[in-house]
Amino acid sequence: MFKNYMKTAWRNILRNKTLTLINLFGLSVALVAFIFIALWVQNELSFDAYHKDAGNIYLVQSKFSGYGQESPLTSLPVAAALGKESKVVEVARMSWWAGTLNVNGQLFNQKTGIAVDSNWFKLFDYKVVSGDIQSFGQHPFSIIFTESKARQLFGGKDPVGQTIKLDTSLYQVKAIVKDNPVNSSIQFDMLVPMAARLAYRQGDYNNWGNLSYRTFVKVYPGTDMAAFTKTATRHLQEVSRQAGFSIALQPLRELHFDTNSSDPAFRRGSRTAVFVFSVLGTLLLLTASINYVNLSIAKANVRSKEICIRKIIGGNRAQLFWQFLAESFLLCFIALTISLVIISLSLPLFNQLTETTFQLSVASVILWTVLLGTLLFTTLVNGVLPALTMSLFKPLHYLQGYSFLKFRNVSLRKGLVVFQFVIGVIFIIGTITIYLQMRLAQTSAAQYDRAQVVSLDIPARVFQGVNYAPDKINRLCEAVRNDLERSSFIETVALASSSVEGNMLNSSGIRNWYWQEMDTSLKAQVVHLSLSPEAGAIFNFQMKTGRWFSKDHSDKRNYVLNETAVKMFGIRPPYTGQMFGRSGGDTGLIIGVIKDYNFSSLYNKVGPMVLSNNDDELVSMFFVKITPGNINRAMDAITATWKKFIPDAPLDYQFMDEAFDNLYKNDLKISKLVFLFSCISIIISVLGLFGLAAFVAEQKRREIGIRKVMGATVVQIITLLSKDFVMLVVAAVAIASPIAWWAVDKWLQNFVYRVNISWWIFLIAGIAVILISFITISFQSVKAAMASPVKNLRTE
Repeated sequence: MFKNYMKTAWRNILRNKTLTLINLFGLSVALVAFIFIALWVQNELSFDAYHKDAGNIYLVQSKFSGYGQESPLTSLPVAAALGKESKVVEVARMSWWAGTLNVNGQLFNQKTGIAVDSNWFKLFDYKVVSGDIQSFGQHPFSIIFTESKARQLFGGKDPVGQTIKLDTSLYQVKAIVKDNPVNSSIQFDMLVPMAARLAYRQGDYNNWGNLSYRTFVKVYPGTDMAAFTKTATRHLQEVSRQAGFSIALQPLRELHFDTNSSDPAFRRGSRTAVFVFSVLGTLLLLTASINYVNLSIAKANVRSKEICIRKIIGGNRAQLFWQFLAESFLLCFIALTISLVIISLSLPLFNQLTETTFQLSVASVILWTVLLGTLLFTTLVNGVLPALTMSLFKPLHYLQGYSFLKFRNVSLRKGLVVFQFVIGVIFIIGTITIYLQMRLAQTSAAQYDRAQVVSLDIPARVFQGVNYAPDKINRLCEAVRNDLERSSFIETVALASSSVEGNMLNSSGIRNWYWQEMDTSLKAQVVHLSLSPEAGAIFNFQMKTGRWFSKDHSDKRNYVLNETAVKMFGIRPPYTGQMFGRSGGDTGLIIGVIKDYNFSSLYNKVGPMVLSNNDDELVSMFFVKITPGNINRAMDAITATWKKFIPDAPLDYQFMDEAFDNLYKNDLKISKLVFLFSCISIIISVLGLFGLAAFVAEQKRREIGIRKVMGATVVQIITLLSKDFVMLVVAAVAIASPIAWWAVDKWLQNFVYRVNISWWIFLIAGIAVILISFITISFQSVKAAMASPVKNLRTE
């Protein structure tokens, strides 16, 4: 019986080649998008779940009454104090380690290394490729690489046991572990013992104020976390003698979706994005399925004789149902096969876009679950309604134009067409809104000049030889700056303590500052940057009042604030000339106020920023302004200077435009994906409309012939065939507009600074969809209207 179903289904598929091609194309493209989305969503929801004890592992966060918010960092002694709690199984700390690797004389920049405690592997699970991780903690100068990093450094050789140089010290390779899964919040390619880091930071052992470490704690199953947090906080307050200090514990499984944290150490995601793309993928699949349902029901009249004959010779309803469902299964199976070919070809591009490493593996349970689930879903969605429609009908009802549902088939088809275009219009409105929001971000960041500015950062290990002495560091930096400025391809060079964008961790509590009439009840974090006077010429900060730092070193104790800082501190005009400085340190004057610019992102409100020009502060980042049209020659000059002064470290640089793009990397990905899905949705909807228009034109072939014989013009024929479809699209625009407004308004609420949802967005989306639909319908209408009436009527 099954063989007969498949054979009959195959014949019907081949008999209707045009409709089959329309359905196959729409389904294949929709399946590609849906499968990619399903893999991505599954990956997002499974972050960090692969660790055996993931449900009992928590990140410790510090809270200080003067900060106003939690910090993802802790001080070093927090771990030792927590380790004495009875509910704690293990505690481990981590700290990022960026340095320079010297492997057989070849230098490599190492940006994604971490220093961890020896019991790190008692909390987190890693697969060992070679070596032994147990020996990792037995010597402070041990090192572990991931498989891909080892391949980059050593080729195909096993490096276990080899000695390499990291910064100024020699380390022995103890083990190679598998690369971090794509669903891991902590991405690294090198591990070193925490003892190696602490060899240079002995003062951290008892320093409760130095928040430089991430601390993870594993508790016993069933622990009351609220009670544990309370008792642990009380114990930490007693040990640290800091009354305003407390902790919060964040579950490891929630780490990935903590979008409020400013800590860049962990790979972040968005629950909203997961929900949105889940809905979008399902809607795309439904859009493609609607084409099949619509065209199948439209062909019901053509297949009515086939159904009647089958019933006359003894076919029952169940047999007819399974026959039509078999056609749906076969078509979906072919579409899924085509989609797998497309996926295999486009997988590298998808991995690049989403920064993942998905693979099509025959042994992947997840992949097979997604594929089989998708096949079952599409078969049922595509097949059930047409199968029921054509297997349960009564011939008399069908001849009267009714289906088994007791309403006209044409009404059902119209409703499905409207639904398709509602989805398309929502996609288009969403794409326009996202584009406008990203353009607002560009405009916001363009308040200062980022064009042709390169940032360079001297590695911290270069300063170890001078014990971080500010005067020696400044002399080195000044020498580098002077050498760079000798190049005719470089306009200006400035020094800074860190980047001017996105550095929310470079902040301190508001109580760390002193000003006239200060309000000690204020709670906020203040971003502080130390800049050389040349930074004003490079970034062109807009002064609201006062002046920028002078180049004669007379402002080394003075400050420039942004507008938000002035308001938050409650400083009254005139602002310039008022006392300002660090609490317990030298006090200077406010010499100027710059206009606000968003140094974080539009997700965050512009915070208070304090700029200084203090020679005693560590400044190791260079900002180089290149003369227009000379990027390549300027980079040659920068490389030569770097090799001259810092020969033992590879040059590492970044253009400021790239730094800005990193702030909105996820949003830019979303905008590209939504634009792609919009195009797919419209194409699928247009294909369905094309097929229906062709079918209606064929059904009205004789009517059109008679009308032409009676004197109807081509325009009248086109109007006859097009008006109903165009009205359906207009109705879809009217229905989609309020839904789209609600959806984009919910998305925009994630941003503190956002665009207004203007009426013209809906107008453009509506006009675009109506024009596309009209052109599609007109193609078939003109073809039908231009046909010879004699040819259409010769069978009468």
